[in-house]
Amino acid sequence: MSSPVHKVKDELSHLQPSRRCCKLAELSALAHMDGTYTIRGHMGHLLVTESSSASTARKLYTLVHSLFNVETSVVKVSRSSPRRGNVYRIEIPDQPGFHQFLNELGVLDSSLSPEPVVPRRLTRNDCCAAAALRGAFLGGGYVSEPFGPADLEISFSTKEACQAFGELFGRRSLEPGMRSRRNQWVLYLKKRQDISAFLAIIGAYSMHLAWESQTILNSTKNEVNRLVNCDSANARRLAEASLRQREMVERLTEAGILDDLDPLLQGVARLRISYPQASLAELGGFMDPPVSKAVIQGRMRRMEELLAQIDYGS
Repeated sequence: MSSPVHKVKDELSHLQPSRRCCKLAELSALAHMDGTYTIRGHMGHLLVTESSSASTARKLYTLVHSLFNVETSVVKVSRSSPRRGNVYRIEIPDQPGFHQFLNELGVLDSSLSPEPVVPRRLTRNDCCAAAALRGAFLGGGYVSEPFGPADLEISFSTKEACQAFGELFGRRSLEPGMRSRRNQWVLYLKKRQDISAFLAIIGAYSMHLAWESQTILNSTKNEVNRLVNCDSANARRLAEASLRQREMVERLTEAGILDDLDPLLQGVARLRISYPQASLAELGGFMDPPVSKAVIQGRMRRMEELLAQIDYGS
């Protein structure tokens, strides 16, 4: 069965932005996450991207050719140790217009020096910022199962890149945490509503709905548990109060003073013995004429005061 990460990335890989600026922002993010810009001496420059996901590599290839007229090659590489599996490598060699292509992509700046992060000019619009976040997740994202502990992460190779994408989170009213882990920097979300919102922002609507459904289910379960616990606590308090009141009536009887009490107090006392599981409000309904819970509480309190006087006198 596919993991939630694979499901999200597969859905995102089939999502094609309609605007050129969004395509460029997403492709730039992918290039910064998975790409390497190298100089090969007399062989010129080379941009290489590697992805363990065939669908992500396919999308990267599609984005490149929908935006630029450049020659590319795709190579499938089988890894051995330490991490086994296939890697899909897209190579874009030096060619006419190569440096202009890299500049537009945000890999090189205007002086042809490497850009450490996706440049702000590519993420100026909110739609482009969302596209860049989508590219970042495709390149280094992780999300947990909706029914488990909430966790969404994106790993970056540098602190500068991590901070830059943290600003994009902030523009969408999300506040991710940031930490260093195994020579990488990680942005993470731990709140269910934040993870659900992020998935909607980047266009992972199927997983967004799964998280929303699980959140509603969890909320319903919590409310049911709260009500059950509340009912259990109320039942326990009622049982304890009833036992205390019956013991009080028995002691008044043993002292020989129950029959000398006000008939109204006698009525409450006998009802308590007859209906040990009834609440004070129910006892009040059994009276003739019926009285309120407050009246029953007052009469119980008067009997407790009489018993206290007896105990004090003895």
